[in-house]
Amino acid sequence: MKKKENLYTQLTWTEFEEKFSPQRNHLVESAAFNDFMYETYGQELEYVEKQDPLSIWTVLDGDGSVPSVVSGFHFINRLGYIIAEVPRTPEEDVQEIEVVDPEDIAELLKEKNDQESDE
Repeated sequence: MKKKENLYTQLTWTEFEEKFSPQRNHLVESAAFNDFMYETYGQELEYVEKQDPLSIWTVLDGDGSVPSVVSGFHFINRLGYIIAEVPRTPEEDVQEIEVVDPEDIAELLKEKNDQESDE
């Protein structure tokens, strides 16, 4: 039997949105992650558990700075869940999403440097 190879891909949040089309959390008026995140308890968790496993992504605590998003339903270090309208393929089960785009980081650093040079 041939061993299945997983595809490890790292995407920016913008690329994730374009490829997988995350759905807005329709169960609450305002949710984290620009209204995309579902909570880890109650009605929101029950909704997540009923979704296609290939459409579930977990928001993880990012060691105190920026959280990360990984494919699948995880428990450890979870902050919440995101449901994608477009499911990933079974081979794409180890993806990681950079929540902040590199362009955004570069822009923030430029702004910080500009502020420091003005002082």
